[in-house]
Amino acid sequence: MSRFLSTLKPVLLVLAGALSLTACGPGADRSTPAKRLPVVAVANFGAHPIIDVTIDAFKKRMNELGYVDGENVTLLWKSVEGDLNILPQMVDSIIAAGPDVAVSITTPVSQALVKRAKGKVPVVFCGVTDPVGAGLVPSWDNEPGSGVTGTSDRWPYREQLQLIRELVPNAQKIGVPYNSGESNSQYALGQVRPLAEEMGLEVVTAVATNVGEVRGAVDSLLNRGVDAIYTGSDNTVMAGFQSILKVAHERKVPVIVGESANVERGGLATYSVDYRELGRGTADLVDEVLRGQAPGTIPVLTFPGTQLFINLEAAEAMGVEVPASLLEKAQIVHTSESGD
Repeated sequence: MSRFLSTLKPVLLVLAGALSLTACGPGADRSTPAKRLPVVAVANFGAHPIIDVTIDAFKKRMNELGYVDGENVTLLWKSVEGDLNILPQMVDSIIAAGPDVAVSITTPVSQALVKRAKGKVPVVFCGVTDPVGAGLVPSWDNEPGSGVTGTSDRWPYREQLQLIRELVPNAQKIGVPYNSGESNSQYALGQVRPLAEEMGLEVVTAVATNVGEVRGAVDSLLNRGVDAIYTGSDNTVMAGFQSILKVAHERKVPVIVGESANVERGGLATYSVDYRELGRGTADLVDEVLRGQAPGTIPVLTFPGTQLFINLEAAEAMGVEVPASLLEKAQIVHTSESGD
């Protein structure tokens, strides 16, 4: 019996080896896990033209950098569609997804995401006017360990208000509709008030806590005798921008805006950053983080170069004659899409 077993043992070893080779062969049913793609989650406030321009530029730049959704990266898109009440749920869903980088668009979305993500997910914010005041980063130069960096659309407020002086020389009061619940709006007002006073302009404000209140806020400003409307970095106001234009056309009041894309939408004029560059810069920062750079070692990206944007059809609709001196300086003069 022992002789038989000793003879059989080599045969069994050969058979076992053959079976092993068969199991590992090309036709074998192997369960090899697919390589995980890096995940970039984008948390958005909602659709309006300025954000759309920024996101479009972000997507194009990501492609230029070699990132293709579904091939070498997974892009996860989330939005509250302007409803900040559901912001906590959106942020929780992003954190639960465990992205390699989370991108937050606008100040309120960035504040909610950074508060929840610190120490868990690197964050790259986009289009935040005052990231230091909003509590996102300790300084414009940032600080190792913060886990956060991003792009700012900090505006040339002095130049924007000076436009009111040039386009409406006799102006005494400017009306500013805003949502008091947005810290970026509070920051903008803090910048505008002293500059306006310096220029001999009185700032009159009206609060709109949601899009449905924007028209009423503008009507109340005009009823208080403002000579021009100024729209700052306020997401609620931007979402209700078309209702502002309707009032402006009806009552022949100029609307000076803070964002260049709002000149395309029908605002009269502005000095502003180019939001396409903002989107591209955000993609560049995401690329740095995906390549291993710690967000806290990357300073906040700003865009000091500004352009003068003018919409001539809007000027006609609002009863404003644009001085030749401004037209000569304008790098982009829009002559269409001035709103209804």
